[in-house]
Amino acid sequence: MIFGWISISMIRMALSSALVSIKQEFNLSYAEAGLLVTAYFYTYLPAQFPSGWIGDKLGRKLVLSLSSMLWGMLSIFTAFANNFHQLLVARMATGVVQGLYFGNDRPIVAAYAPKGSAGISQGISFIGIGLGTVLGIYLGGLITSLMGWRWVFILFAIPSFIVSIIMFILLKNTPSNGNSDLKSFLELLKNKNFLLMCLAGIPCIYAFWVLATWAPTIFIEMGIGDVMVSSLLASIIGIAAVPSLISMGYLSDTLKLKGISRKLIVVLDIALMSVFLFLFGYALSTNLSLVSLIAFYTIISLLYWGFVAPLYALLQEMIPSRLHGTAFGLMNGIHFTGSLISPWLTGLLRDLTGNFVWSIYIPAVMLIFSSFAIALISPAFYFREKDGKALAHR
Repeated sequence: MIFGWISISMIRMALSSALVSIKQEFNLSYAEAGLLVTAYFYTYLPAQFPSGWIGDKLGRKLVLSLSSMLWGMLSIFTAFANNFHQLLVARMATGVVQGLYFGNDRPIVAAYAPKGSAGISQGISFIGIGLGTVLGIYLGGLITSLMGWRWVFILFAIPSFIVSIIMFILLKNTPSNGNSDLKSFLELLKNKNFLLMCLAGIPCIYAFWVLATWAPTIFIEMGIGDVMVSSLLASIIGIAAVPSLISMGYLSDTLKLKGISRKLIVVLDIALMSVFLFLFGYALSTNLSLVSLIAFYTIISLLYWGFVAPLYALLQEMIPSRLHGTAFGLMNGIHFTGSLISPWLTGLLRDLTGNFVWSIYIPAVMLIFSSFAIALISPAFYFREKDGKALAHR
């Protein structure tokens, strides 16, 4: 699962470090460049919803190994795109096949996680996203500067083919329970706590893709003219994933044993992320030192990954295992509605205002509502486990 996420994230994030070169080659505005990034999510998001059902019908191993082969082929197709519209088509097709991953890998992680270690299991299995983000942004910038942006997508396709073979040979399926259907969706949509977790994640994803898409450009505009250096700094958002996911997943497991709800970590983490986004925006608006900007960016990166493992562990414990495929895919799909306008709107605001300041302040405000939504999970504003049990089925 870790290797799969590395491959997904490399191809997904490759566009961020190559965006300046693509923008110049095809003479794109900031808004058009943002639309190119956003196009991926127009298909990635809806693919999440049937992914669990497809995995139940065809087998999760087959879906995961086949989809990883396909996104490698589409990465190569991206490299040979001759115009803006071909790039759009390639990225949208990539979104479809990568969208099948989440609803099938999370149930496998949940099924094979040792009892009492939901947080650390979710955290460890997610570190591939961070590692892939680092490789996608930094190596993408390095390859772009040395060989051109098209080689990024050619070379990044290779790991996906390796991953596909490894998955097909080694991966274990989870038993199909036949419950990923319309009734499953309706059951989940009637669960207030599930809906609160879904809504809370939208601003988090919005904030992430503001930074993940535009951080290389922001650092270049702050005076770092070298693509490799700006990409290295931007890749901090991926580097931060490894220590943050593991430590916060472990912490949430430890606190749960002491009777403290995982949602307390999520609430505090998201609230702090809002504060440091405000500080990051302020640093941009006042032209504070680059050191301050990098420090705020690093803290935001750590905080972003800090809520992920506890949140998905909370979902794993709240929802019956028969609904895990549907629940993980549906929640992640709803979360990614935050990505549908984030890169594009950020680029548009940059065109209109001449800087990225308001693009940072907007998600900072949105995250306040995310923290509040998690606090409302039943029992609202209560952060201890009732009778020592998870808040299931409330």
